[in-house]
Amino acid sequence: MAAEEAVTTGLLEHPPTVRVELCTGCTQCLLTCPVGTIERRGLKCEIVPEGCIRCGRCLTVCPNEAVCKVNEPAPP
Repeated sequence: MAAEEAVTTGLLEHPPTVRVELCTGCTQCLLTCPVGTIERRGLKCEIVPEGCIRCGRCLTVCPNEAVCKVNEPAPP
């Protein structure tokens, strides 16, 4: 993240989650997280909710729609 970029916190009510069945481990979410709360666990990525600032950036970069809002239905 560039130093001049502002990050809006708390845009989401809850930290997002990763649908492991859709995650390919591409790490796009991990690379875009401004606070580093996404970890690679084996071949998948996982969001650590305790450190998440709920900015939603990870939702916008996942090419497989694996990162989602809590209780959001899976894509068709």
